[in-house]
Amino acid sequence: MPPADEPVLPEGCDFVVGVDDSGYAYDTPDLAIEVGQTVCWIWEDESMGHNVAQIENEGDTTRMLGGKYSGMSMTSVDYRVTFDKDQTFLYICEPHVTMDMVGKVVVGTGVMEVVDNSYEDNESNSVPGFTAGLSGMALAAAVIMFGGRKSEL
Repeated sequence: MPPADEPVLPEGCDFVVGVDDSGYAYDTPDLAIEVGQTVCWIWEDESMGHNVAQIENEGDTTRMLGGKYSGMSMTSVDYRVTFDKDQTFLYICEPHVTMDMVGKVVVGTGVMEVVDNSYEDNESNSVPGFTAGLSGMALAAAVIMFGGRKSEL
């Protein structure tokens, strides 16, 4: 018996996530991919509307403002995201989140690189001699005030 043909991925998609047979879960709720790959959430003519809404933390039931969002739930969806950095992308189906319709895409290491630029920012934002200039002005003001009091005596 010849091996079954591999499913054909739509052009531009490295992975496809659909809705499972129950209609209340994604068919691939956990994915591990490489940076630069594209995940496509695709379903057609489902009996209920579904969507993809990014959440900030596991267990959240409302979408993250400013996060990735396929839009309002619909019975047919073709939503694609190309992930360009290491991260863990958590998402829900808003109408079915209480039924645990959630998913996760681990991209690369799954951890976003955090760059601490606080030292560089402080260095680049400082003005050379600013503190010395302020100190000199304060000293001059003190001399003027002290000199003015001495003449009153």
